[in-house]
Amino acid sequence: MALCLSAHLSFTIPISETGIPFTAQSFAVFVVAGLLAPQAFSIVIVLYFILGGLGLPVFADGSSGFEKFVGNSGGFLYGFLFSGLFISFCMDKMKDNMGFIVLLIMLVATVILFIFGLSHLALKLDFSKSITYGLLPFWKMALFKAILATLFVFCVKRYVLQKSTY
Repeated sequence: MALCLSAHLSFTIPISETGIPFTAQSFAVFVVAGLLAPQAFSIVIVLYFILGGLGLPVFADGSSGFEKFVGNSGGFLYGFLFSGLFISFCMDKMKDNMGFIVLLIMLVATVILFIFGLSHLALKLDFSKSITYGLLPFWKMALFKAILATLFVFCVKRYVLQKSTY
């Protein structure tokens, strides 16, 4: 549910000819991945992709359709799977919920997301344009979302989930 709603918190940066919108999706993906086991995260993200592919308005700006996976922002969509799995596997292996380590995991996941998104965009346009339109307008907010996801996951795991196990 959070993933589907996060796509509606979006806007497209006017200078971008690529049409890649800024959304809260990566924040939601990172939080869901940080709180779920890898198997559960995989089920959630695949269902999200299927729902969007079948026409439910769960992608950025309420869009949908399987063509979104091959469009300009497609790499960011399937990058959600790989960056989220990275987060989920790392969090699953952590023995202690240390904030610095969670932040490091979220930052590496951000890099993974950009690698997929920019690689896909470079194939559609070229490398220079992928950096200009897919990285430069978005990297600061991506860092902010990674920090925010870190705080959220850290607090939930430390203060909510840990207390509920007693």
